Amino acid sequence: MLTLDGYLLAPRRASFSLASDTYETWSLLLPRSGAFAFEVVGVSRGVARFGDIVICPPGGTLRRTMRSPMSFFHARFSTELEPPAGCRRVRDLDRLRADLKMLEATDAHPDLVAAHVVTDLVLMTLRAHQDAPGDELVERATAAFHDHFTAPDLSLGGLATAFGISPAQLSRRFKAVHGVTPVLYLRRLRIRKARELLAETDDTLQAVAEQCGYRSAFYLSRVFSRHTGQSPSQYRDSSRV
Repeated sequence: MLTLDGYLLAPRRASFSLASDTYETWSLLLPRSGAFAFEVVGVSRGVARFGDIVICPPGGTLRRTMRSPMSFFHARFSTELEPPAGCRRVRDLDRLRADLKMLEATDAHPDLVAAHVVTDLVLMTLRAHQDAPGDELVERATAAFHDHFTAPDLSLGGLATAFGISPAQLSRRFKAVHGVTPVLYLRRLRIRKARELLAETDDTLQAVAEQCGYRSAFYLSRVFSRHTGQSPSQYRDSSRV
């Protein structure tokens, strides 16, 4: 069903060795920690974090840039299956963690274990693809959120106007695909970025706010506290214990 051509379980690092690559076989890339911007040329682009699996088809080009220091798993393989090219978010994160832990823990027959794990990852992406309703407009809106969430003027109304539909229509279609409203999805992206910056940098709260699409530290603090149950300073202190 699947033949493994090569794999890498990479520890935390600040950048990829190559900004892009083209393989003769299928390839997949997933973050274990951190995040990276990707483009499967001609298919899709966005930002991947833990739970996302990016798949590039044979002959396709995968571009990638780390958004923050990260560890990752990369594999090249041949298969009779038809994995969905692009990025798919898997629902069973415990299963994903178990697969990655298996790779870390194995001493005997590592290639067999890796082939088993890659097969399971491909099956999870196929399941995620089958479960997700297809909507090209929502895919474009999602990509816009990932690409421009740091812009304070990014809004549902502005996107809806650009796509030629009403905000209500966009919101309804977006929620049908993602299970949450566009406003909540955007807020989660910004809070996730704030968490990364608070944990990994010494930037001031105002600087963090500006990198997350908020104009003021006060507003970020209010949204962050409401969303996480902790103030930004409390989160920063607890993440560094």
